[in-house]
Amino acid sequence: MAQEFTMELRSQEDWSWLVAIDLFLGGLGGGLFLLFQVFGLPPFIAFLSLGLVVLGGVVLLAELGHPLRAWRAISRPQSSWISRGVIFVSVFIVSGFLYLAPAFDIFSWLPWTPDSRGGKILGAIAGISAFLVTLYPGFVLSSSPSIPFWNNPLLPVLFFSHSVMGASGIVLLLYPLGLVGPGVPGIDSFVAGLIAANFTMVVIYLLTLKRSGLAAKESVALLNRGRLGWTFKIGVLLVGMVLPLLIALWIPSAVVLAGAFLLIGGLLFRYCVLKAGVYVPFALT
Repeated sequence: MAQEFTMELRSQEDWSWLVAIDLFLGGLGGGLFLLFQVFGLPPFIAFLSLGLVVLGGVVLLAELGHPLRAWRAISRPQSSWISRGVIFVSVFIVSGFLYLAPAFDIFSWLPWTPDSRGGKILGAIAGISAFLVTLYPGFVLSSSPSIPFWNNPLLPVLFFSHSVMGASGIVLLLYPLGLVGPGVPGIDSFVAGLIAANFTMVVIYLLTLKRSGLAAKESVALLNRGRLGWTFKIGVLLVGMVLPLLIALWIPSAVVLAGAFLLIGGLLFRYCVLKAGVYVPFALT
């Protein structure tokens, strides 16, 4: 019997906006908690970070369609980055809350404070798990060998850096309202450095994949044409990076606008990465 193998490029259709929103909110929450610890921001910021991660989990449950079966997501940590991600998120929420709980009068009886030994241990656990929360979505995608555009070791780094950049957008939004304390020294320079680093990594990522196999080249092409191309070039690059960078460097009085732009770009970045996933199914006819 004669057998003929046909090969056709196809874009993945399983993951779209809801997954992008979940990844966006989770990354924001993890990144914001890291900024809270690094810059000594008020506890309000840490509570906000926990809320964002919880909200992202709610969105993910909606995407699953069967919330009562969600426990299965944690059943294979030895082989699944999704299972590991659920563990990271759970540890972050629990340790983060316990670390912050003494700030509430109702929990004043707890035998630790943020400055005590127990509190510092909880803070360290929360910080490490927050870092992992920002990182694991990139590992989830990069562990997909059938989609070359995702299967790259730089992708987890991109997700982490975009999470911190998006979180800095929240800080910029709250900065003029006095909700981030008396001031964050060098926040403009910090944000500008983050944007420049992210822009450079995105360019390197695309140039590398443009010289890879057929499916990876098609993914890069998708980001340069049609509706997805406009979303990427206008939404991710221009609005999400170039304009905030210009504002941070030369119009610091408009940091609120820069913060809003960073958030828009962060969400669209995740959407574009998901939608640009192209795989090559092999059909036997």
